[in-house]
Amino acid sequence: MNLLKKGLLLMMLSGGITMAAYAQDEGTDVVLKAERIKKEQLPPEVLEAFQKQFPTANLRDVMKIPMDLYRKDFLIDESNPLGNDQYYTMTMTGTKMDVEAVYDKDGNLIRANEIAKDVELPTNITTYIVNTYPSYTIKKDKVKRVIEPNKTKVIWEVTIVQSKGVEKRLLFDKDGNFMKAR
Repeated sequence: MNLLKKGLLLMMLSGGITMAAYAQDEGTDVVLKAERIKKEQLPPEVLEAFQKQFPTANLRDVMKIPMDLYRKDFLIDESNPLGNDQYYTMTMTGTKMDVEAVYDKDGNLIRANEIAKDVELPTNITTYIVNTYPSYTIKKDKVKRVIEPNKTKVIWEVTIVQSKGVEKRLLFDKDGNFMKAR
C-alpha cells in the first residue's frame, strides 16, 4: 500500500496535480492539500540545503506538503512530532541520476532517495565479477542511496550478461561486498 501511495505522489508531482487528503475532525471534513510550487517560492533555507546536498542536480518539481498529510502518507511517528508545519518534496535530475528528497521548512533533510546509473564501480565489485563470473560482461549498473539525517543506506546493483544472453543481477552493499544474485 505504501508503494501505491509513493507511486501516486510521483504521478502527481510530474503531472502538476494538487493532492488532497480528507480527515475527520469532530464531524467535519478537513482538506489537506499538497500543492505544486515554483523554485522561487521555496524558503531560502530549503533551497540552500538542496543546493549544498545535491550541487549537480537540476530541480524539476517541488510540492509543498502540510505536516498532517506528510504524517499520514509517509508514516511519521505521531508520538515524536518534528515540530514543523510544512514539508517540501523535491524531484531532481542530474547527470545519470534521479533524486527525490523531502525537506522541512527549515532546510533539514528528512529523507532522500537517489539512483545513479552507469557510475564507476568500486574495484572490489569489478574484481568479484571478473573472478566469479569470468564468461560474463557488465551490461549496466546503478547505485541506490537512501539518505536520512543519521544514516545512509547504499546498494549497488550490477546487471551482467553472458554471450548466450543469460543475465544476472548482482547486489552489493555500500562497501562493495557481494550480498546476493537474482
